[in-house]
Amino acid sequence: MDLDHKRLDLNTYRGKVVLLNLWATWCAPCQVEMPSFVDDPALVRSMNGKLKLNYPVVMGDVKLGDLYGGVLGLPITFLIDRHGVIQAEFQGEPDMNKIEKQMQSLLSGH
Repeated sequence: MDLDHKRLDLNTYRGKVVLLNLWATWCAPCQVEMPSFVDDPALVRSMNGKLKLNYPVVMGDVKLGDLYGGVLGLPITFLIDRHGVIQAEFQGEPDMNKIEKQMQSLLSGH
C-alpha cells in the first residue's frame, strides 16, 4: 500500500526497469539512502515530506520481505528488469556507481 492506502503492484511497472529500495526510519545508513520501507505510516509520511521524494513510496511488511527472499538487513536495494526479474541485489549502503552502471545496462537492453 502506498502512503494514501492505495495498492501499488509491481506488475504496473512491467516493461520498465525498477529500482526497489527497502529502508526503515530507525536505520541510520537508510536515512543516507533512498527511503521506502518502514512500519509506522506517520513516520513514512514525515520522512517523505522532509525528503520531498518524487517516486512512489509504499508500506511493506514481513510478507513483502519474504517475497524478496527474506530481508535480514536494511537497507537493501533490488534492480528489477523489464520482465519483472531481479537482476541485482545490494545489501547495505550500495555503491551508487555500481547501481548506475547496472541500471544503464538494463535500460539499454544489455
